[in-house]
Amino acid sequence: MNLLITPSAHGQEYATALLTATRTKTTVVADVRAALHRLREDEFSAVVIDESLVDASSNQMEVFLKHLGTAVPVFVNLAVSRADRVSRDVVAALHRVEEERNAARKAAESELRSQLKDELTGILLWSEQALGVAGLPPAAEAKLRAVCELACRMRERLECEKG
Repeated sequence: MNLLITPSAHGQEYATALLTATRTKTTVVADVRAALHRLREDEFSAVVIDESLVDASSNQMEVFLKHLGTAVPVFVNLAVSRADRVSRDVVAALHRVEEERNAARKAAESELRSQLKDELTGILLWSEQALGVAGLPPAAEAKLRAVCELACRMRERLECEKG
């Protein structure tokens, strides 16, 4: 869901254009106070803020921006921007945020995969060294071989999932 904050009488027209462009319902509120109330009630993908509100209530705006959560703020000048332009700006912002989230997810996955591979290398090394100990009871040797096999399979899976 999107949130549009504007005192403009044409707010519903912009909301309709945003619905068409994003295929997501847009709620229209007239001021920052009402927007804060809506943010407490619902989660939004984008919050479109009419720039005419920014200067008028800068203190409220600072508080408001801290409460956006995962919503992307999009500042627009509705006095000079047509609905199709606003829609394009919102779609572009949503796309950009999605790309950033995907990049962050991939980076986190890569880091985790690297850490796991390092730990598995340690497990394999220590297990193989333990297998070389003279006089190792057969039951312990069998268990260490099972640990080595499991670690090898896990490392192979991590390598395969990399792409």
